[in-house]
Amino acid sequence: MKTKALSAAACAAFLLLAGCSSDSSDTASGENADTCTAFATSHNDFVATVEAVPTDQAGVETWTADKAASLSEFTTQSEQATGDVKNALTTLVADLPGDSLELSEPDSESGQKFVDNSNAVASACEADGTAVTLDEFPLLKF
Repeated sequence: MKTKALSAAACAAFLLLAGCSSDSSDTASGENADTCTAFATSHNDFVATVEAVPTDQAGVETWTADKAASLSEFTTQSEQATGDVKNALTTLVADLPGDSLELSEPDSESGQKFVDNSNAVASACEADGTAVTLDEFPLLKF
Protein backbone atom coordinates (compact mmCIF):
# COMPACT_ATOMS: atom_id res chain seq x y z
CA MET A 1 0.00 0.00 0.00
CA LYS A 2 2.77 2.45 0.93
CA THR A 3 4.66 1.56 -2.26
CA LYS A 4 1.66 2.41 -4.46
CA ALA A 5 1.18 5.73 -2.65
CA LEU A 6 4.86 6.59 -2.98
CA SER A 7 4.86 5.61 -6.65
CA ALA A 8 1.79 7.73 -7.32
CA ALA A 9 3.32 10.69 -5.48
CA ALA A 10 6.62 10.28 -7.33
CA CYS A 11 4.80 10.06 -10.64
CA ALA A 12 2.74 13.17 -9.90
CA ALA A 13 5.86 15.07 -8.84
CA PHE A 14 7.65 13.99 -12.01
CA LEU A 15 4.77 15.13 -14.20
CA LEU A 16 4.60 18.45 -12.37
CA LEU A 17 8.33 19.02 -12.75
CA ALA A 18 8.32 17.93 -16.38
CA GLY A 19 5.52 20.38 -17.12
CA CYS A 20 7.31 23.24 -15.40
CA SER A 21 10.61 22.64 -17.08
CA SER A 22 9.18 22.45 -20.57
CA ASP A 23 7.40 25.79 -20.15
CA SER A 24 10.52 27.66 -19.12
CA SER A 25 12.88 26.06 -21.65
CA ASP A 26 10.69 27.12 -24.57
CA THR A 27 11.46 30.81 -24.06
CA ALA A 28 14.56 31.34 -21.96
CA SER A 29 17.45 29.02 -21.32
CA GLY A 30 21.15 29.12 -21.85
CA GLU A 31 23.97 30.94 -20.18
CA ASN A 32 22.76 34.40 -21.23
CA ALA A 33 19.01 33.99 -20.65
CA ASP A 34 18.71 36.89 -18.19
CA THR A 35 20.88 39.18 -20.31
CA CYS A 36 18.98 38.35 -23.49
CA THR A 37 15.64 38.96 -21.84
CA ALA A 38 16.91 42.27 -20.42
CA PHE A 39 18.27 43.23 -23.85
CA ALA A 40 14.91 42.64 -25.53
CA THR A 41 13.15 44.71 -22.88
CA SER A 42 15.69 47.54 -23.19
CA HIS A 43 15.54 47.45 -26.98
CA ASN A 44 11.75 47.58 -27.07
CA ASP A 45 11.66 50.35 -24.45
CA PHE A 46 14.17 52.31 -26.54
CA VAL A 47 12.06 51.87 -29.69
CA ALA A 48 8.98 53.11 -27.81
CA THR A 49 10.94 56.13 -26.55
CA VAL A 50 12.20 56.95 -30.05
CA GLU A 51 8.67 56.76 -31.42
CA ALA A 52 7.30 59.11 -28.74
CA VAL A 53 8.64 62.27 -30.38
CA PRO A 54 7.90 65.30 -28.19
CA THR A 55 6.21 68.41 -29.47
CA ASP A 56 7.95 71.07 -27.35
CA GLN A 57 11.52 71.99 -26.43
CA ALA A 58 11.22 70.89 -22.80
CA GLY A 59 9.99 67.52 -24.00
CA VAL A 60 12.94 67.19 -26.38
CA GLU A 61 15.43 67.50 -23.51
CA THR A 62 13.65 64.81 -21.48
CA TRP A 63 13.26 62.63 -24.59
CA THR A 64 16.98 62.90 -25.37
CA ALA A 65 17.91 62.05 -21.78
CA ASP A 66 15.53 59.07 -21.79
CA LYS A 67 17.06 57.75 -25.01
CA ALA A 68 20.58 58.10 -23.61
CA ALA A 69 19.56 56.24 -20.44
CA SER A 70 18.04 53.44 -22.50
CA LEU A 71 21.14 53.11 -24.64
CA SER A 72 23.39 52.94 -21.57
CA GLU A 73 21.59 49.76 -20.52
CA PHE A 74 23.14 47.98 -23.52
CA THR A 75 26.60 48.67 -22.10
CA THR A 76 25.68 47.08 -18.79
CA GLN A 77 24.21 44.08 -20.57
CA SER A 78 27.33 43.64 -22.72
CA GLU A 79 29.41 43.51 -19.54
CA GLN A 80 27.18 40.76 -18.11
CA ALA A 81 27.00 38.60 -21.23
CA THR A 82 29.33 35.83 -22.34
CA GLY A 83 30.40 34.27 -25.64
CA ASP A 84 28.68 35.24 -28.87
CA VAL A 85 26.01 37.23 -27.05
CA LYS A 86 28.73 39.35 -25.44
CA ASN A 87 30.44 39.84 -28.82
CA ALA A 88 27.18 40.90 -30.48
CA LEU A 89 26.28 43.31 -27.65
CA THR A 90 29.80 44.75 -27.63
CA THR A 91 29.52 45.45 -31.36
CA LEU A 92 26.11 47.06 -30.90
CA VAL A 93 27.48 49.34 -28.16
CA ALA A 94 30.63 50.21 -30.13
CA ASP A 95 28.56 51.26 -33.15
CA LEU A 96 26.18 53.55 -31.23
CA PRO A 97 26.59 57.20 -32.20
CA GLY A 98 27.43 59.84 -29.61
CA ASP A 99 24.14 61.59 -30.37
CA SER A 100 21.07 59.35 -30.35
CA LEU A 101 19.36 61.68 -32.84
CA GLU A 102 21.66 60.27 -35.53
CA LEU A 103 19.84 56.94 -35.26
CA SER A 104 16.62 58.55 -36.47
CA GLU A 105 17.94 60.69 -39.31
CA PRO A 106 16.71 59.88 -42.83
CA ASP A 107 18.84 57.13 -44.41
CA SER A 108 20.88 56.93 -41.21
CA GLU A 109 23.85 54.59 -41.43
CA SER A 110 24.01 54.40 -37.63
CA GLY A 111 20.27 53.64 -37.51
CA GLN A 112 20.72 50.77 -39.97
CA LYS A 113 23.72 49.50 -37.96
CA PHE A 114 21.58 49.63 -34.83
CA VAL A 115 18.92 47.48 -36.51
CA ASP A 116 21.48 45.05 -37.93
CA ASN A 117 23.41 44.80 -34.67
CA SER A 118 20.21 44.35 -32.64
CA ASN A 119 19.19 41.51 -34.95
CA ALA A 120 22.66 39.98 -34.50
CA VAL A 121 22.19 40.09 -30.71
CA ALA A 122 18.77 38.45 -31.08
CA SER A 123 20.31 35.72 -33.27
CA ALA A 124 23.11 35.15 -30.75
CA CYS A 125 20.53 34.93 -27.97
CA GLU A 126 18.51 32.40 -29.92
CA ALA A 127 21.62 30.30 -30.58
CA ASP A 128 22.36 30.49 -26.84
CA GLY A 129 18.86 29.19 -26.04
CA THR A 130 16.76 32.32 -25.53
CA ALA A 131 14.45 33.50 -28.29
CA VAL A 132 13.62 37.21 -28.07
CA THR A 133 11.23 39.39 -30.04
CA LEU A 134 12.39 42.88 -30.95
CA ASP A 135 10.08 45.71 -31.89
CA GLU A 136 10.82 47.27 -35.27
CA PHE A 137 13.05 50.31 -35.06
CA PRO A 138 11.62 53.22 -37.10
CA LEU A 139 14.14 53.82 -39.89
CA LEU A 140 13.39 56.82 -42.10
CA LYS A 141 14.10 56.11 -45.77
CA PHE A 142 14.07 58.57 -48.63
